[in-house]
Amino acid sequence: MKKIFSKINKKKLLHIIFSPKKNIQRINISPEKEFLQAGLLNMKKGKKILPHKHFWKKNFQKKRIVQESWIVISGQAKVYLYDINDKLLTSKILKPGDISITFEGGHKMDILKNNTRIYEFKTGPYEGPKKDLRYF
Repeated sequence: MKKIFSKINKKKLLHIIFSPKKNIQRINISPEKEFLQAGLLNMKKGKKILPHKHFWKKNFQKKRIVQESWIVISGQAKVYLYDINDKLLTSKILKPGDISITFEGGHKMDILKNNTRIYEFKTGPYEGPKKDLRYF
């Protein structure tokens, strides 16, 4: 797991790149305090996740940010990760099974192979580009 911190605020975690290893049983990828939570479950045949549901909780946060994650299913993509001042921090080629998580700062993606499939997850509600993002 590669954690990318801001160069401006060295304690501020902005991004995570995670490439799964076969011997990991379970790993929580996101820090608990982040809105966007990601984890890896490596399950054997016969394992069960018991029936359950999650419940509504009051959120005392007055502000919110849209956090976003990309998971490469097939193909290949290059992700560029930016600091809170829009300066490039790093880039990485993502292969099938890899995940990029952006908690804060910017990101960009270039698709490297035809028919690349990516799952995108973000916190909601998403109110569209005019209210929830800024291009730079």
